[in-house]
Amino acid sequence: MNICPMKILLVHRNKEERGQLAIMLARFEHGVAFADEMASVEFKPDNYDLIIVDEPLSEDISVVLQQQLTATDRAKIILLTNKSEQESAFYKNSLGIYECLEKPIKPMSLAVVACDYFVSSHLNDGRLAPLSC
Repeated sequence: MNICPMKILLVHRNKEERGQLAIMLARFEHGVAFADEMASVEFKPDNYDLIIVDEPLSEDISVVLQQQLTATDRAKIILLTNKSEQESAFYKNSLGIYECLEKPIKPMSLAVVACDYFVSSHLNDGRLAPLSC
């Protein structure tokens, strides 16, 4: 099964961390664009297939996400967080985002979640038929 390269926006202030994460995503041939914060770019979520957001970008990321993004756009977000598993689950469910990953983030773990997102989105929109064994 092949998934074509996707466009990913990585919203993360720490250049070293985002570089490590981007290198792993690029190994899967995804195109990665960077932003230091959500307000620093002319934010057009439709330009990206997936948005990865580092939580410490603002005091209350949930307010930022709800004000700037539609429910459809929030569904393509992976949030990198320092929160506990219970708080992460609350964020995921209340915001309607795809996934919360607890820090420290292992680049390969992020790549696996990103690939999972792309496979599930392809299955949901009918671009990829499920495998039958």
